[in-house]
Amino acid sequence: MRLKSLNPIVLAATCMAFVAIATAAPADKKEPAHARKEVSIANLAYTPATLKIHVGDTVVWTNNDDRDHTVIAADGSFKSPNIKSGQTYEYTFTKAGKFSYGCIYHPRMKGTIVVE
Repeated sequence: MRLKSLNPIVLAATCMAFVAIATAAPADKKEPAHARKEVSIANLAYTPATLKIHVGDTVVWTNNDDRDHTVIAADGSFKSPNIKSGQTYEYTFTKAGKFSYGCIYHPRMKGTIVVE
């Protein structure tokens, strides 16, 4: 039995198709959706006081109090402007870690964001 020689163009196209299939990412491997998490500011407190999130998530602080507040990280990684009653401040966390924060006007107000 004698084999015919293969057309080089067909052979090259077939090899390229196999390489493309072999190196393609699986269809079920999607980027994780990033979440928006809420922290309420009321009664001179952040609620929840400790919040666990994932890298890429955004935290939104809403001032539900009758006075102005701020959200300032102890390590300086984020710092809100003055947040008046009814206003919000948001920050997207791009690295893992434990971030303590507080209010410049009310030193007893403390919170922590744990980013996994």
